[in-house]
Amino acid sequence: MLFFPFRVDLDFNRIPLMTILISLICVFVYIQQEASIDQMQKAARSFCQRDHDRMFWLVIDKVYGERDIDACSRVFYHIHSDRNHTKSINDLVAQADRFNSRSEFSSNAIIRNMLVEKYREFRLSGVKEDLTSRLIYEPHSYNLVNMVTAVFAHAGWDHLIGNLFFFFAFAASIEMILGLLRYVTVFLTFAVGTNLSYSLAMMNINDALPTLGLSGVVFGMIGLFVYLMPKINIRCFVWFFVIARIVKVPAWLLAAWYVSWDMYALYFSDTQSGVNFIAHLSGAVLGYGLGMLFLPERKEKLEQEIHQYQMEKAGITTDST
Repeated sequence: MLFFPFRVDLDFNRIPLMTILISLICVFVYIQQEASIDQMQKAARSFCQRDHDRMFWLVIDKVYGERDIDACSRVFYHIHSDRNHTKSINDLVAQADRFNSRSEFSSNAIIRNMLVEKYREFRLSGVKEDLTSRLIYEPHSYNLVNMVTAVFAHAGWDHLIGNLFFFFAFAASIEMILGLLRYVTVFLTFAVGTNLSYSLAMMNINDALPTLGLSGVVFGMIGLFVYLMPKINIRCFVWFFVIARIVKVPAWLLAAWYVSWDMYALYFSDTQSGVNFIAHLSGAVLGYGLGMLFLPERKEKLEQEIHQYQMEKAGITTDST
């Protein structure tokens, strides 16, 4: 079954230029991420095609179980794509088979020293840093810049397209309601707030994964939208086997479904598939909270505007005297 929202059931007389621009930036950044990965893979393969001694290939065999260029290039791609190169090397050493004629300690030392030495040569060969590793947010870094850059980076085309559908469905209306300056401020607040929430949640977890993607901001937009216009319908595309249609779902009901599902997945699901549910839930709370704190007057005015719009759409005129 395929189900996703794509448009608010309202007509606006302006184009959400900033929402479109943010979406295009996300697409452009992901294309550059793909190009960076391709360049890095080619650089790793080129390095592995050099004349290396027998011990080097023995180490590659112990790490990946194969002694060829493909296995070698995977080793150096793995190390270089991780921002913490030392940790990446240590992980490879931990999973490697030991030399039969050596103790575990001695075998690990040989493998580690070889990987460190050869990775240093690999970096000196002129290979560029992986773009994704420069953009993602490490929860223990509290890096404000990466809190923002991470929302524009994605892990795959499905991740990107899914986020952009949800983002445009809700954020375009928020831009029309708030105006450019407040919209950008809210966007940045969601980017920083959701990643900071993730950092705080992961404070005592040493092996917390880095995060990337627009979904925390998306849930922030959903939370703010529900505060401002809870009863407005969202047009959603539904496809189930041979049935495909457009249905209208109230914003509050749609938000309640997504938030409830994420809460269940966060607390009760054994397999979380790498999804940052903390960013989702913190975004929804942050969005609704910002609305309550700073936009009650705008909500009241908006309700009047929506009522008037619905009356006009139904062909009912009101006497303004």
